[in-house]
Amino acid sequence: MSRDIGKIEQQARRAGYQDGLLELFAAGVLFVIALGWIANPGFVGILAAFIVLYGWKLFDRVKARVTYPRIGYSRERADEPQSSAWGMLWFIAGAFLLAIVVIALSGGLAEPAEWRRAAPLISGMTLSGGFWYAAEQSGLARYRLVAALAVLLGVLLWLVGSGEDYSGVVWHLLGLAGTLALLGTWALVTFVRSHPIRELDADG
Repeated sequence: MSRDIGKIEQQARRAGYQDGLLELFAAGVLFVIALGWIANPGFVGILAAFIVLYGWKLFDRVKARVTYPRIGYSRERADEPQSSAWGMLWFIAGAFLLAIVVIALSGGLAEPAEWRRAAPLISGMTLSGGFWYAAEQSGLARYRLVAALAVLLGVLLWLVGSGEDYSGVVWHLLGLAGTLALLGTWALVTFVRSHPIRELDADG
């Protein structure tokens, strides 16, 4: 029975995520954070928290205007916030542990340049966890593709990076933001075209 309920919930999330707005929202967040890295890396954490906290309000407003009139209103059940939070924390911790192992093998744990060089690797693992979780919740394959791209791009930028600055993580964020913007735009256009708003006639 619980498996059937889980399947129904996944189908509901899949319907709610098909509009591409989540990708567009994530693209905007990553783009702004990338600009934050360029301006002042020390404020990136504060900037990210501010955007996510207040950005969701804008996200919900756009949903109310674009998505709900076409497929109806739906709200996800939030009965496992603790397990979700622990899952993300484990992913972030794993990303940092991987970076430590990689830097240690290169013999540069005490070198700030090696940590700057590994920044896209950490970013790739962390963001991959978020999109993999979204894929598990919705069953949408495109989120798994983004998760894989996040890791591959992070590894590539780590391999070619010099560690002189944080340009590697900036390019990582911008690359993912561009990919998400394209995916989100395609999904949104497809969703709007395939789900026109039906106007009621005078008889209801």
